[in-house]
Amino acid sequence: MMAETRAPERNDRLRSSGKVLFENKTTEGGESAPAVTLPIWSSGKVNSHNTGSLEQPQATIDSSPVLEEVDGSAPVKRLTSRGGSQFSIRAAITGNVDFSWHQVTVSIPPDPKKNFPGKTIIDNINGSVKSGSLLAIMGASGAGKTTFLNLLTERTASALQVNATLAINNHAVTANNIRKISSYIQQQDLFFGNLTVLEHLTIQALLRMNKSLSTEERMERVYEVLDELGLTKVINNRIGSTAGGVRGISGGEQKRLAFATEVLTDPPLMFADEPTSGLDSFASQSVIEHLRGMASQGRTILCTIHQPPSEVFNNFDQLLLLAEGRTAYLGPLAGAVDHFSRIGYNCPEGFNPADFYIYTLAVNPNAKEASKAQIKTITDAYIQKEIEEGVQDRPLPVASERVTNAVRELGHQHGESLFTQLRVVGKRTFLLTSRNPITIRVGTLSTLVTSLIIGLVFLRVGFDSEIPDRVQGIAGSMFFIIALAAFSGISNVVQVIPVERPVFLRDYDNRMYNPGVYFFCQYLATIPLVCVVQLLSLAIMYFMIGFDSSPERFFLFYVIIILSVFAAESVGYIIAAAAGDNAAIAFALAPIGTVPFMLFAGLLLNLE
Repeated sequence: MMAETRAPERNDRLRSSGKVLFENKTTEGGESAPAVTLPIWSSGKVNSHNTGSLEQPQATIDSSPVLEEVDGSAPVKRLTSRGGSQFSIRAAITGNVDFSWHQVTVSIPPDPKKNFPGKTIIDNINGSVKSGSLLAIMGASGAGKTTFLNLLTERTASALQVNATLAINNHAVTANNIRKISSYIQQQDLFFGNLTVLEHLTIQALLRMNKSLSTEERMERVYEVLDELGLTKVINNRIGSTAGGVRGISGGEQKRLAFATEVLTDPPLMFADEPTSGLDSFASQSVIEHLRGMASQGRTILCTIHQPPSEVFNNFDQLLLLAEGRTAYLGPLAGAVDHFSRIGYNCPEGFNPADFYIYTLAVNPNAKEASKAQIKTITDAYIQKEIEEGVQDRPLPVASERVTNAVRELGHQHGESLFTQLRVVGKRTFLLTSRNPITIRVGTLSTLVTSLIIGLVFLRVGFDSEIPDRVQGIAGSMFFIIALAAFSGISNVVQVIPVERPVFLRDYDNRMYNPGVYFFCQYLATIPLVCVVQLLSLAIMYFMIGFDSSPERFFLFYVIIILSVFAAESVGYIIAAAAGDNAAIAFALAPIGTVPFMLFAGLLLNLE
């Protein structure tokens, strides 16, 4: 936690934005005590040990070890905050997380039906990275970087055959347990563009952090992370989205916000998939420098990166080079050039070493056999180095019940109650809906104009005795009213869900809330707009057509239309789920959802 003396300093920087976390106030005893401004997401309740003026949690050491010895050092203790609440994952395992992988093999099984012989993507690699290190994972296209990172974060495709032993502090753990004490920064920055930086981090803090923490402690961590990653100047700026046409913070700031999102829980182990992708050289250097700073605080960070400039490359202290699924080098960054020189591959003077490694380990399409022979020479040399150092002869790590239980306990300490999920996700959904006025206006205008057209076409057919065959006219008008309700309900969903789906999957993957909460809040957010727009729409058509003007009949018709819209939204969710992230496919499939409402409305086919 940030020291108490830093709070006033931070407030001076944040007062201009109107977001002050601590404000000194005088207690009855004349002492100065900090007060906390609760966010709009807060329930207004505090833990019993925080009643009254907020007291800064102070770290204390529990006498019982959670993990066993780390490389022969003294047992690691549990770090808790005053009052017994655990501040973070790293507080429970104290930052010394040495991560290793052993005999990692990933392959595509053979398929006789397709005459496919099978393929090995990663071939029996070993390695480790110490706590406080920033490891760069590099290699040419097809080297296995992404597959290796997905394996470590339990995101490997189910069709692949995987054989691997992962270990923390030389104790074997499952990939699922790795996920509980780590965070994964995806290559694509996934945000709701209409949220501000502070709102986004507040939501993350309320749903992801240890559930024993009070709102004040969570907000203190939010401001600490904002300060740590240099985001205090954009605290009230909207994040922005290119796809949604919302202007916001810069690409480099979005990348730092992605880091902030994952650092909130203070994980000891972090994975990043090409964090400099899409950034210019200056922004890339800034991002990697922030990663370097986070690693210097005791975190273990593994990061894939593609041909970084020398200024960016030199910020790493460890390097893993993959080629054709095998390890070409693993060790200190400074020692890679000497290693390649010893086996006959000299980096030209003044040449970027990162480029040299990629060029040396890439498969040239015009000289595949020669390139593969060169790669085999380099990877065999590294395997020989491992044999000489005794790496190949070391026994595989074994599971420790104490470590496994400690990690399992950490998993149980995260995940908010159903009520908290509904409260936070519901407020977020209503906020996002209210900040999308263009979509609301266009949808409302489209529905009302269509209603007016239907009303004009079927004008007075309900009570004008001069119009022949009034029954046919009334049935036709009701047909189009139902069709309009179905189309409105489906369009409410298919234009939102495909856009939000990647963020939802990220949140679900982080166990922030369950799918039922998300969809229920989506339903709730549409109720006010649906009720108002359908009331106006029906009022236009109902009285222009000339249906029964009694309030009871009008209200009954209105309820039927509202229920039809909600039923159509349910069909829209099915269509949106089938379309994935592609909104165009969802709109193309939308007519399939409207047809049943028209066919089974009872207006076209008389079974008698």
